[in-house]
Amino acid sequence: MPLPHAGPPVPQTVRLPDGRRLGFTRYGHPAHRAVVFHHGFGSSGLELPPDAALLARLQLQILAPDRPGVGQSGVYRPLSFPSFADDVVALLDALGVDAPVGVMGWSVGGVHALALAARHPARVAAVALLSTCLPLGEPAAYRHLSRLWKLLRWGQVSFPWLNRTTFLWLSRQWQRRPDRTIDWFIRLMRPEEARVTARFRVLLRDAAVAGFANHGRGVYDDAQAWCRPPGFRIEEVQAPVRLWHGEQDGVWAPGNIPYLARRLGGAPVHLLPGQGHMLYLENWPAIMEEMAALLDGPCLSC
Repeated sequence: MPLPHAGPPVPQTVRLPDGRRLGFTRYGHPAHRAVVFHHGFGSSGLELPPDAALLARLQLQILAPDRPGVGQSGVYRPLSFPSFADDVVALLDALGVDAPVGVMGWSVGGVHALALAARHPARVAAVALLSTCLPLGEPAAYRHLSRLWKLLRWGQVSFPWLNRTTFLWLSRQWQRRPDRTIDWFIRLMRPEEARVTARFRVLLRDAAVAGFANHGRGVYDDAQAWCRPPGFRIEEVQAPVRLWHGEQDGVWAPGNIPYLARRLGGAPVHLLPGQGHMLYLENWPAIMEEMAALLDGPCLSC
């Protein structure tokens, strides 16, 4: 039987019940099982490898929503992990996706993935956390943060106007000089992150341009939400979880990943030697194959 044809990923929008606009990118064929992907900080749903052949073989589609203020999504204040989890469920309802979905999240998107699984357990069949972070505003997690991340949270909470100004300036750079801006970021990165970013330069550049749309408002609101109490408990996640993390992650060191795995009932961890924060781009087929296996497994009806 021939596989359904799917065109290139195209950003789309839906109207949420309260009238707001939510942007998302669909990868793959609408008839296939759905996986929701939560993008990283300062990025958008355009950050995924457009591997249509892989998705067709696995019979999966990916729905990658943009958080409020990102891409074509309208600005919404105050953004929170629970509020965006509810937005994603509204997106699934609008698209007629009734079956439990796979959920993925890269970097801070991993916290949004956990929020969706915790808040709407009946809608989530499996979770993959890719180079994930901890919720900065949760007291239990805060004790495990590095000094740098504690300092960054203090600055975001204590000087929000400074961060707003910074994200506004970065938004202008991404809109006016996208090539120069991504090259500047690559020069600031650690070697492993710089290598992968340079390889996927155009994809990540375009994702960041959409991420910093709307004068950087979405990035600022995302940072504020990350620093507030998360509004859910990690232990509330019922779906099976898999964690992927690089031993050379220069953004979020792997030391906290065993702690997070314990809070998720001893979730298995793929700790990859020589890999950094961008590992999802170079391990995409393996990540998607594992997700397909989880969706095929007995936990789909748990």
